[in-house]
Amino acid sequence: MSLSKTSFLFAAAAFALPALADTHIAFVDDSGQPSTQLYVKGGKVRMENGGHGISIYDLASNSMTVLMPEQNKYLVFDQKTADEMAAQVQAAEQEMQAAGAQAATAAHPGEIDQTNPQLQAAMAQMTPEQRAQMQQVMAAQSAQAKTPPATPPAGGLRTEIHDLGTRETIAGHSCRDVQIVLNGRPSSTDCVMDSPAALGIPAADMKTLERMRDNMQKMMAHIGPMAQDMSSLYSKGFALKTTRQTMQGFKRVTVSDTFKSVSSTGLDGSLFEIPAGYTKTTMAEMMQPGHQ
Repeated sequence: MSLSKTSFLFAAAAFALPALADTHIAFVDDSGQPSTQLYVKGGKVRMENGGHGISIYDLASNSMTVLMPEQNKYLVFDQKTADEMAAQVQAAEQEMQAAGAQAATAAHPGEIDQTNPQLQAAMAQMTPEQRAQMQQVMAAQSAQAKTPPATPPAGGLRTEIHDLGTRETIAGHSCRDVQIVLNGRPSSTDCVMDSPAALGIPAADMKTLERMRDNMQKMMAHIGPMAQDMSSLYSKGFALKTTRQTMQGFKRVTVSDTFKSVSSTGLDGSLFEIPAGYTKTTMAEMMQPGHQ
């Protein structure tokens, strides 16, 4: 094969390959300071939540690694973790149902002696006033257990997305305002861009972000009804701005996370690795009493 033909084939192959680029998507807070930062490189996504949390998603293993710098620990959320959480949720639901059935069998507070001996022993150490209050609570629980609930259980979570009919322009891009409502109460307001390709994110990196969203949504939906509702919020376009209320000290304030820019630049691979000296923790360990 001649040199000219070889050169032509290499050139043709180069043009046929998709353009690969490292992507940095930057958001700022109300004062213009950096807040949420997304970094995408080679099928991995690093998410920094304004210094409050760092997560690394790996498309190859379909796993999310949550870094905890204050403790030099990390937690891996993958299909195995989702299965364990699903089992815990199911066990908790069964305990709640058993507790409701137990309360329903009590005709009056005096039956506490038979239905809950541990509680009876605890009540023996109470003052008369505390014991009377506890009996009132048990009586109310018994009455409630016998009444079919007209609304979802207290542990359930109902999510809704309301289109507000208004639009904004953020960093030169148009988006529509939607309100996220949890159990009938407004949670946040997002300005959503339905076609994020216009942001200029390279196609390969945009595909990584979309697959991360889809895969995490599937794992969350596997956990239970609450997670299913929460995961449904991640499939509603690309939020250029999120406004919500939070507590700062003893004061409730409104804060915003606003898209600023997209840049394509070389990113250090160490951004997507677990730092040296970190040890792995588990969801079960984090749920232990006294865990820091």
